[in-house]
Amino acid sequence: RLERLQRVVTKLQMESGLCEEQLNQADALLQADVRLLAAGKAPQKAAEVERDLDKADSMIRLLFNDVQSLKDGRHPQGEQMYRRVYRLHERLVSIRTEYNLRLKSGAPVTAVPQQQQQQQQQQPQQQQQQQPQRRPEPDEAPLRYLQELLAWVEENQRRLAAAEWGADLPTVESHLGAHRGLHRAVEEFRAKVER
Repeated sequence: RLERLQRVVTKLQMESGLCEEQLNQADALLQADVRLLAAGKAPQKAAEVERDLDKADSMIRLLFNDVQSLKDGRHPQGEQMYRRVYRLHERLVSIRTEYNLRLKSGAPVTAVPQQQQQQQQQQPQQQQQQQPQRRPEPDEAPLRYLQELLAWVEENQRRLAAAEWGADLPTVESHLGAHRGLHRAVEEFRAKVER
């Protein structure tokens, strides 16, 4: 039994390292797209970031299952492995929050000028010179951004309201960790709003 649990520890160490690499890659791609957005360009790697985050999320779920087997077997490294996986989960929540706030909310802002450009090309040249150009993004983009943020808050409220706490201590601790990660994401968002 101890030998089987030790194999689980080894597997956890290896797979948590792979998960960390996955998160590093997602974060690097996210930061590259954030720089593009800051330069007024469209993000290039949003789909890859989302795919990497989903993959890391799946990995973390499996890691939590392995941690649970260590805790059930009362392995001495169970708590240490739990903290390691929990930190990965917190990082995932943090990166996903930044992705949702910066890329998902940034995408519509870059779509508006493209639509505007197409509309302007369809208008006669004289009409363009006579009428002042309408730039909808200053008024509409923040509204879209706020609507997306509100949807994010509502979705997380719905998830929290529907979440189950579990029947045993390790499950409750796991869910509590997820709630703390979400709470941290909300606090980080609050700090950004207050700036």
